[in-house]
Amino acid sequence: MPRMAIIGAGPAGLSLAYFLKGHRNYETTVFESMPEPGIKPCAWGLITGIEELIPIPKETIISEIKGFRIYLDNKLVFDIRTKNRLGYIIDKPLFLKRLADEVNVEFNSKVIQKGNKFYTNNEILDFDKVIMATGHYSVDKSMSIPAIQYITDYEIDREVVEFYFYSGFLGYAWIFPDREGSKIGIGGYGEVPELKERLKQILKGRVKIFHGARVTDYGIIDDRLDGNYVGEALGAVYAITGEGIRPSIISSKILADSILNGKDFRKEFKKSKLYWTLNWHAKIIKMTREKDPGTVRLSKALLNNDPQLILKFAIGDFNRVDLIKIFGRSLI
Repeated sequence: MPRMAIIGAGPAGLSLAYFLKGHRNYETTVFESMPEPGIKPCAWGLITGIEELIPIPKETIISEIKGFRIYLDNKLVFDIRTKNRLGYIIDKPLFLKRLADEVNVEFNSKVIQKGNKFYTNNEILDFDKVIMATGHYSVDKSMSIPAIQYITDYEIDREVVEFYFYSGFLGYAWIFPDREGSKIGIGGYGEVPELKERLKQILKGRVKIFHGARVTDYGIIDDRLDGNYVGEALGAVYAITGEGIRPSIISSKILADSILNGKDFRKEFKKSKLYWTLNWHAKIIKMTREKDPGTVRLSKALLNNDPQLILKFAIGDFNRVDLIKIFGRSLI
């Protein structure tokens, strides 16, 4: 029976092990350097629909999102409330712990690569295949941007998320509900001091925690479509929104199906909608930096269109016609 090592107990690594679980042809073990999963800070948003692939235990759901507000230069532009559930705010560490309970994980096991061999705790990993699910840590810094976040006791409508865009700044700030209070953060093309300064304008409540991390914005790294990378290590993050949990899980489903069905992962992934939409997010970012550094045209495109169409673009549920409707020929 082929033995498979998955490095990293984040959304990508744990979901890949989950998708492969129970198949007699494969024995999988997840190795995680930390004592528990979910250490990397993020806003913990998860778009609805992913529960069709992987369970979301009720106790891991902080709130159900049914609306969003969008601000430009701190002025309210859109205030949308729907009857339908758009997504969830989850307790990511708890969500990953529940997922880890379903698969074989070895915590406190840092993996080091020396040449073509992998070692953990000074012992060689004797596996037939090693898959890297190590997130932004294994991605060159030039392929990622900084993001920072405060956890405060500020109470926000638990069914609404807020997004803040700024003229001349490529990125955005957010306020998301938390179990007790809210997460107030920002990510984009700037140094951390600049991000902190911008965030002062919307920072509310008593600060309980401050943390930060880098987020991949490059799009899919084609050289890594060899079946040895998955999730953010592969570039599976929507560059404009920074959403990474859901695309990481979907990338793991495509890899698991490719492994189980004996298909070429590169071909399977390249023909997926995920590959196409992730790369278009990255292309829009690249073209904006080259042609629209003041973000004027990008801001107009995102804020002067039907908000439902913008939502489709944000969550990766768009097609070429939608792109033309939103951006016209200005950026495409």
